[in-house]
Amino acid sequence: MKRSPFIISALLPTMFLVGCGGEVETQRATADSPDLTGLWRMNLDSAQGSLRADSNISFTLEETANGLVMTECAGRTSGILDRENDSISGLPVSPFTIEDNDTLSATDDLGVANASKMDLSARFDMGSVTLSASELGNLRFSDLCVLSSSASVIGVTTQDKIAGTTLYNGEPLLVEVTVNGNIRKGTYGLAREPGSGEASLRLQSQSLKAGLNRTELTLASGTLNITEDGVVWMKGDFDGIMPNGNSLSGTFEFEKP
Repeated sequence: MKRSPFIISALLPTMFLVGCGGEVETQRATADSPDLTGLWRMNLDSAQGSLRADSNISFTLEETANGLVMTECAGRTSGILDRENDSISGLPVSPFTIEDNDTLSATDDLGVANASKMDLSARFDMGSVTLSASELGNLRFSDLCVLSSSASVIGVTTQDKIAGTTLYNGEPLLVEVTVNGNIRKGTYGLAREPGSGEASLRLQSQSLKAGLNRTELTLASGTLNITEDGVVWMKGDFDGIMPNGNSLSGTFEFEKP
C-alpha cells in the first residue's frame, strides 16, 4: 500500500434546519467512538486578501495492524498516515490533532481544517447517481463519496461546486456540478463555459473511453434542475447534449460533506 499525499478538506461546522413539518434535519455524526475507524468529512477554510475558499471532502480512516489507513475520495487510493500519540501527519494541512475519536483539527499556512466522523463504518455511502446514454446504457451507482467547494471575493460567491465520485468498471468516476454563483434549488441552463447564473455538468473516468472514446466530457448544452438543497442533501437531475451530439441524462443525490 503506497504512502501518498492527499489534498483533503471537509465539513463546515454541523448545521441544522427545522422543516415545514417541524422535524430537525441534521448531518450524520458519531459520538464516543472506540477508535478512529469510520467515514469522515473535513472542511478547509482558507483566505488570501479578498479571496476566500471553503473546500469540503469525505474520506475513510481504518485502524489496522499496519497503521492508520486513509482512503481518499477522488481517486479511491489508500495510504498509511504517520501517527504519533495525538497527532496525525501526512496530509497537506499537518499535523492534525486528535481531539477525540470523532474530531480532528489542524491549522497551518493553508488555513484552518476541521474534521468530524460521519459513521463508524469505513465505507462510502453518501448518495447515488444514475446516467443514461445510448453509448453507456442505463447506469446506477450508490457507493458515492462527495466533495464540494465555494469560492468568494469580498464576501460574494463566485463559484460553487459539488461532485460525487464512485467506481465505474473499477475506475473512479467523477460527476461534477458547477454553478457560477450560488448553487440553490432551481433550474439552470448548461454550458461548457457557463456564464453568470449558468451551470456545467462534467464527467471524468478512464472507463468512459470504451463507450465514448474520451475520458472526460462537459455537456455542451441542456438543463440542470436542483430539486433539493437542504442541510443534508443536494438532489437534482439533468438532460443535455454531449460533445458528440448525443443525449445524456441522469439524476444525483449527494449527501453534503
